Amino acid sequence: MHYPKSFHGQIKGMAQLVMAMVLAGSSVVVGKSLTGTLPVFMIGFSTLLVACLALLPFALVRWHEVVALTPEQWASLFMQALCGIVLFRVLTLYGLQHTGAVQAGVILGTTPAVLTVCAVLFLGERPTPYGLVGVGLAVSGMMVLNLSSGQSGGEGHLLGSFLVFGAVVAEALFTIFRKKVAHQVSAVTNTFGLVLISLAMMCPFTAWEFRAHHSLPGLQACTAIVYYGVCATAMAYLLWTHGVGKVSVEAAGVATAAMPASSVLLAAFVLGEPLDHRHLLGCGMVMAGIAFSTLLKKRFYVGCVD
Repeated sequence: MHYPKSFHGQIKGMAQLVMAMVLAGSSVVVGKSLTGTLPVFMIGFSTLLVACLALLPFALVRWHEVVALTPEQWASLFMQALCGIVLFRVLTLYGLQHTGAVQAGVILGTTPAVLTVCAVLFLGERPTPYGLVGVGLAVSGMMVLNLSSGQSGGEGHLLGSFLVFGAVVAEALFTIFRKKVAHQVSAVTNTFGLVLISLAMMCPFTAWEFRAHHSLPGLQACTAIVYYGVCATAMAYLLWTHGVGKVSVEAAGVATAAMPASSVLLAAFVLGEPLDHRHLLGCGMVMAGIAFSTLLKKRFYVGCVD
């Protein structure tokens, strides 16, 4: 069977998005291990510095693109950096101080439903019954997850869940802002620019934290920082910014399902966090929300049906 070239491009884009979300999901587990050794902004700054150094050789090859960016494109990169890196990372890391990586991973699974709402608000897409049901199921899954984890810190756990959900909203907004310039700014230039801007935004907060925290991270923490910077930041954002321009917002929402799947599995196998029937119920409701908000829509890929 012969498929049109655009279809193959969308399949490639979808694969890039799924791989990006698998790497992003691993950041939940790595971030959880780092929150016990370093303050939040120091973690964020150090991982971004590693990511910036990893991206620098690729950015130098495309330096003509960097200097040619318009003020409007720099404004888009600023909003992507604020939402997709700074707010997402800070809210996730602070949230992980009050909740488990398993719970955080499942809450991150509401991203498709939140992205559907953002697409309606900012891209003018019409809401569908499937999208509305998906949002309802996703929110219900979060409630079940919170109620099932009352032994994990009460109000503190609820605060952690709200912080992680704030990170979900920030991540959805990042995708919307990237989508608007996906055909104007290359993935390498986009990723290097938003990492550079994020470093600048985090500098004063990192300096303030460093005044009270002078001890250097150990070998295990340094290894985690390098992995977080190279794989869960540089590679993940490169793959996401490259792939999101090839597919629809609905397909991008589907791809984000790989994030909670990878984070939940890694939290259970690497950190030894327990999985019980209540977690599975909450996760199942979130996954059902993902299906209703994305998979069951009539058009899975833009341009596949002419």
